[in-house]
Amino acid sequence: MIHENGKVVDIAIIGAGPGGMACAIEAKLAGIENIVVIDKAPHHNDMIHKFYKKGKRVDKDWMGIKFEFKGNVTFEECSKEEYIQQMDEKLKNAGVLDKFEYNHEIMKVNKGVDGLFEIVFGQDNVAEGIETIRAKNIILSVGRMGKPNKPKYKFPKELKDVLNFNLSKVQNGERVMIVGGGDTAGEYAYGLVELEGMEDCVVTLNYRQAEIKRMNPTNTQMCMKYLDNGKILNKMGVDIESVEPSETGKIKVNFTDGSTAEYDRAVYALGGTTPVDILVNSGVKTGEWDVPVYNENTMETNVEGLYTIGDVVTDQGSIALAFNHACFAVSDIASKLK
Repeated sequence: MIHENGKVVDIAIIGAGPGGMACAIEAKLAGIENIVVIDKAPHHNDMIHKFYKKGKRVDKDWMGIKFEFKGNVTFEECSKEEYIQQMDEKLKNAGVLDKFEYNHEIMKVNKGVDGLFEIVFGQDNVAEGIETIRAKNIILSVGRMGKPNKPKYKFPKELKDVLNFNLSKVQNGERVMIVGGGDTAGEYAYGLVELEGMEDCVVTLNYRQAEIKRMNPTNTQMCMKYLDNGKILNKMGVDIESVEPSETGKIKVNFTDGSTAEYDRAVYALGGTTPVDILVNSGVKTGEWDVPVYNENTMETNVEGLYTIGDVVTDQGSIALAFNHACFAVSDIASKLK
């Protein structure tokens, strides 16, 4: 544990993706040493680690929209491996590597009458791993996948380990059904086909509509490429009625057209929301699609001291934009701590 249980920090940063990592560096450069970064993954930039195939290019822009760096943290567009190396070096050079608390998941955030935030976070769901930190300010940088949407039908208890909401548990050689028609579903489907070490997986894409209509052009093109050449099996145009254990212990999927199929694993990508529990518990106002209401110049919400950055406030998945948000938030905090 980096901080003593119950210690007060100036900034608690939740999430160690591009935005959270940039916050730590910006804070150090602003002279704010008393910080902590909490993430449930074992390393920073977990989504890059997991879902970028070896050698894949990491871009600063998003869907052709150009973003200019506004703060101190920048990067050169490069391969996945080079990007991770760049970020390792930036964190080391800034002297903030010891500020990161990995393998810990946020359990609760409350703001007390004294104006301080209390953050309860745990490790491996065991009582001994539960810790509490209090913070003057919180920067929330956890993306939009904190609370995935679930289908209306029930998940049998026997299948809970193989009915997932991301690719983290997929094993090479499995028959995997990806459920959904949006960008995340598309990225999971073609990403799994391209993922190094998963060459023997058989990937099926299921969506209730017969055509891809909700993905951006890049994801549509990639999915159609693999649907056309058979590397992604097409089970579109039909919905799922229910799932149940098969006689062989696999997932038996019952479709609305009367057909059935068996899979080793199903991954649901039916859309995600912002981490509503954290926001609501702290009194943050949210607008359409549960996006928090915030000041675009400072990234501060209606709750004083609580900031939201990156994908949690925008659908523009740009690393440069997350870096800029980090600069705006930390600059505002620094001005108030003086």
